[in-house]
Amino acid sequence: MDVVSIFEQMLVLLVLLVVGVIAARFGVVDNETNRRLTRLTLIIPQSAMILNSVINVDLGLTFGKVMLVVGSACAMYLILIGLSFLVPLIYHVNPTDRGIYRFMEIFGNVGFMGFPVVASVFGSTAVFYASLFNIPFNILAYTVGIALLQDDGQKKHIAFKKLISAPLIATFGAILLLIIRVHIPDPIADAVGMLGDMVVPCSMIIIGASLGAQSLREVFCDWHTYAFAPARLLVAPAAVWAVLRLFVKDSMILGVATVLAAMPVAAFATMLSIQYGGNERVASKMVFVTTVLSVATIPVMCWLLL
Repeated sequence: MDVVSIFEQMLVLLVLLVVGVIAARFGVVDNETNRRLTRLTLIIPQSAMILNSVINVDLGLTFGKVMLVVGSACAMYLILIGLSFLVPLIYHVNPTDRGIYRFMEIFGNVGFMGFPVVASVFGSTAVFYASLFNIPFNILAYTVGIALLQDDGQKKHIAFKKLISAPLIATFGAILLLIIRVHIPDPIADAVGMLGDMVVPCSMIIIGASLGAQSLREVFCDWHTYAFAPARLLVAPAAVWAVLRLFVKDSMILGVATVLAAMPVAAFATMLSIQYGGNERVASKMVFVTTVLSVATIPVMCWLLL
């Protein structure tokens, strides 16, 4: 396990986040600009990143092995969903915020941070495993995740038409590409890859700008943030490892699942909160604090569990 590479990856994300904070402080990015950038990032670069994870990929795996990986990913998210129902009860979360807390327990920073960390721990061949884990991640994030963000503690009917989004459509497109294995012309594949590469800097700047609009003293001094962090960074990977090891005998698949479950709160928690009415202040604080703390917790969890 290359601890230095993991630390450097975290540091890159933190630097981008600080750029967003500075941009907000100096008026380069205001709330309206942040909302527009959020919408742009979710519709185009995020969709491109999902498609790019399967475009022209040389599988080198049997169909049965692919199904085992996807099945393990589904099991991992079932475990995390189960944990998410305990979080509001344990932390006595305000009913209006219970949806965002459940969202943050389920969805870690898989796409932005998980892939490079998996590569650092297991090598480049494991990155494709991580991309298969992204299939149920994206389906759940843009259906269940959005429904959670719209949960304000009141019983109401959620219009499922509002859950249809460009990233969700891209996810089903990625599944189709994975099945038919059609070759995409290089110019198109390269363009999709370049658009997908925009997600990391854009998302971190969006989060930083959202933080920059808040009092940094409030961000660092909110004890709720530090109280929740162990649930995301320690309990989630430990629970996934403890359950999956009973059924999954492939050490690579078990390792990828554990590492991805150890990621900090998903960076797009802030973007989706802005887009769908979640508490973006809570999301931004949790993304920032858990990202900082994960510099220590990810290597520790890998050492303890793997």
